[in-house]
Amino acid sequence: MDDTQEWSPKDLPSYPEATEFKTLDTKDVQKRIDLTPEAYIVDGQALSPFAHRPGWNDDPKARKVKVSINQYRIQAAKLPTIFQYNIDASPDPDANVVFRKCWENPTLQTHMKQFKTQDGRVGDWLYDGGKILWSRNDIGEQAVKKQIDLRENEGGSRGKPQPFFITITKTRVLNLEAINAYLAGKMGWDNVVLETITFLDHVFRAGPTRLFGFLANKRTLIHPQSSEMMPLNAFTEAIKGIYSAIRLNSSNITGGQGLGVNVDVSNNTYFTGQNMAQLARHLVINLCPNVGPHKPDEFYQFVRPVKGKDGKWGPSAGFKALRRLQNLRFRVTHRGKKDKNGVEIPSPIYKVRRVVFEAEYGAAGATAKDVKFDRKEFDEATQQIKVTKCSVFEYYEKHYKMRIRLWQLPLIETVKAGYFPMELCEVERFCPYPFKLDADQTTKMLRFAVQPPKDRKLQIEKMVAQLQWGNDKFLKQFGIQMDSNMPKVEARIIPNPGISFGNKVVNPGVSGRWDLRGLKFMEPNPQPLKSWGFCVTQDCADQATVTAFYKNWANIFKGHGGRIENDPVIFRAQGSEYAEIVKNAWNTVGTKFRTNPQIIFFILKDKSTWYYERLKRSSDCRFAMPTQMLNVQQVKKGQAQYCSNVCLKVNAKLGGCTAVAIKTQAGQPLKPNSVSPHFDSQPTMFIGADVSHGAAGQMSPSVAAMTVSMDRAATKYAAAAQTNGWRVEIIQPYNMVQMLGPMIHKWHKRNGTYPKRVFYMRDGVSEGQYAHVMAHEFPAMKKAFQECMGAGVSLPQFTIIIATKRHHIRFFPEPNAADKNGNALPGTLVEREVTHPFQYDFYLCSHVAIKGTARPVHYTVLHDEVKLTPAKLQEMIYHQCYQYVRSTTPVSLHPAVYYAHLVSNRARPHEMALFTERVPEDVKHGILRAALGNFAKMMRAREKASQTNKSDERNKVCPKLIPLGVDARAGAKEMFEAGMWFV
Repeated sequence: MDDTQEWSPKDLPSYPEATEFKTLDTKDVQKRIDLTPEAYIVDGQALSPFAHRPGWNDDPKARKVKVSINQYRIQAAKLPTIFQYNIDASPDPDANVVFRKCWENPTLQTHMKQFKTQDGRVGDWLYDGGKILWSRNDIGEQAVKKQIDLRENEGGSRGKPQPFFITITKTRVLNLEAINAYLAGKMGWDNVVLETITFLDHVFRAGPTRLFGFLANKRTLIHPQSSEMMPLNAFTEAIKGIYSAIRLNSSNITGGQGLGVNVDVSNNTYFTGQNMAQLARHLVINLCPNVGPHKPDEFYQFVRPVKGKDGKWGPSAGFKALRRLQNLRFRVTHRGKKDKNGVEIPSPIYKVRRVVFEAEYGAAGATAKDVKFDRKEFDEATQQIKVTKCSVFEYYEKHYKMRIRLWQLPLIETVKAGYFPMELCEVERFCPYPFKLDADQTTKMLRFAVQPPKDRKLQIEKMVAQLQWGNDKFLKQFGIQMDSNMPKVEARIIPNPGISFGNKVVNPGVSGRWDLRGLKFMEPNPQPLKSWGFCVTQDCADQATVTAFYKNWANIFKGHGGRIENDPVIFRAQGSEYAEIVKNAWNTVGTKFRTNPQIIFFILKDKSTWYYERLKRSSDCRFAMPTQMLNVQQVKKGQAQYCSNVCLKVNAKLGGCTAVAIKTQAGQPLKPNSVSPHFDSQPTMFIGADVSHGAAGQMSPSVAAMTVSMDRAATKYAAAAQTNGWRVEIIQPYNMVQMLGPMIHKWHKRNGTYPKRVFYMRDGVSEGQYAHVMAHEFPAMKKAFQECMGAGVSLPQFTIIIATKRHHIRFFPEPNAADKNGNALPGTLVEREVTHPFQYDFYLCSHVAIKGTARPVHYTVLHDEVKLTPAKLQEMIYHQCYQYVRSTTPVSLHPAVYYAHLVSNRARPHEMALFTERVPEDVKHGILRAALGNFAKMMRAREKASQTNKSDERNKVCPKLIPLGVDARAGAKEMFEAGMWFV
């Protein structure tokens, strides 16, 4: 504070009263820490409501191996006496950034240096960026109170002082014993455990950010100079950061502390730091293909408002692209301040609230010359404050003596600081780009991110060296010692199953692959192909090419046991709209064979998602007709492998079964058509569930999908999907009942009984949502069974399992447990070191990674009534990964979950509304006029609902999916749903 500056009494705030310490915000903490599921349980629930591990895999046939894992042990955490403090300010800051400025104030920092540790040393202070402090320094029982001025370090033209009164209060002493008791299962998760974990997280971040020059973005650390980066286009870049997160684990069972740090490569996309006007131009050029060549100062014409049919001005496509600038951080270049020593003070960092658009500004838009505000000036002649209307352009001209060159561009509005012209804003580097990457960006990102295991392990070890745990004074000061060597953990390799086909049993061994040549389907299509055809779209192939492909494919299909009775009809697509094309195709095949089409092959000229989705939409929702899309380039090649892959899909869509995974028994030959499921004679149902969300920036609702196994061996699945609100992960109870009920009835009709065991495989939920699955989805599931089975019938036993790949644990096996690429062999299981100390979870790598480092699936058993032994449960899950119908390798996820993921994305075309982000430019203004009009009506309905309903966005107008088979003939819908239409 400048001692010559005096404050008026009216400027002085009162000291804040000492506030009671509040529970740490779990939502904020989970951004940086892998919390356990109990951290999200509300008070009053059970000590540990989730299933506990019943034991370990003790199968003698599962070979023991060693794998290195990228979770580093905390060797010792003998915390000295550590105090936690609460910092308050008056007046109450309305943002954490002001709290940080208060804490970093030189006057307060000087004052806090007088406090020492209990052994007389001067310790460091850790600050969480909000209201929490930690230190070994003891301030005593009395609160510290200090008056500061946030502008004390600015020069003479600093303006009015900004006084605050600070109060720092001791709230508690941290205790590591709480973590030890939790790890041992002697106490539940509570606030004391959370506080200690949060403290440890800040200790591990203090060194890299305060000593070694790293920037922290949630769990990722980036070094501005040494982090590897690659431009993706003119406005985005990919950067390799260091993923670092503290985790509780089961290492306490094997002599560790039960604490570790997960370190991994973190590949993320960021906006490129550059001038805002330049970035905006690159963004619009990329997202709007209709933007032609132009000079930079002519760019404004593409973001000007456009007049709609109603005569009102609305945002253009170019302006809508600028919405991606929201929340970008930037500094301004037109003003700078110096401190009292003459050193220039950097501009504050602002955040974009929006790019300004108001219809009232007409054709020009909200430009610097059109946007005006009331400016107050002191009139010396009248000695009074004079208020005049002033444009932003005039303000900068008068106040800063500068002319805005690109004044035609829309203005940037921030939360507090008002309007800024784009050309004066410099976008900060390392602003995350949260939107879906385009095809070119994705290709470059994959090339940048994919690393074989050997290279990834070396990269992680290099990153650990960069963290310099051994030189981190904060770790030393708080008694924390790290082991910088990647730990080696005991793992097991579960024996692979045999793959039973109609004529042979294949043993893929540890290769994870098998060849379809000479193999026949376990169950070919029940009804031979009689009514089917090939439809050529956009004249992309001639008759001879299609005929040659058909004959080749038909021979291969028959070779696999497929049944064909009639030759197909080959014809060209008729009509300009996708719905008309499908209708004419349906009529052509149906008329030719005088019955409903069983399947139609559509030959497409490219991989356009838009055409694919629209053809699927009309086929599924209008006629309930199975379809198979073919790429014309593959049709021209006619390769046998491609034809076999198509055969797998077609057979499943027509109700057939490719193969069954069976347990191999030493010394006993297996016969073809062997079926030996792992669940003995108990009728067993597998349910898969997933929820997909629209990409960032899209208005698409969430879609919930469920799949149900329909046969004894769990090879055939039925599916259902429905919209689930707006970005809602937990399946709505009414959706659960409405989707699951009809499939339970079908299961009963097909099997003659109700299931005795149900395995519910759930994908996509984080630890914070486990409790919601148990509290909402599980009761709704039981309700669906109760309504179907009726009163007096015992419900089946339920086992609920979460499967997720959203983690950073990787396996680096020794050579005797690795494939040719260095990845873990299929069937590699890890139950120790990186798992929960007592809950029932494990990591399983069931697939073969073609490129990069394989990511194991983390399975967590939340609820277990079936009570299979760990060895049987893990073997069952692994073996069923070999039954995925459209692959000749085991897949990474259990098929029930994999199919649910497919369904949630395949159901996207069934939405009532269409979204312009998916529309190719060559058809946007023709085919979609009516559809986009319907979309506009829906959006107006949502806007109207938002004005009358104050509930959350997810409760507003959310249109349902179009039902399957709206115009289908009798029997067509039943046949369609009997096959796996979604593969």
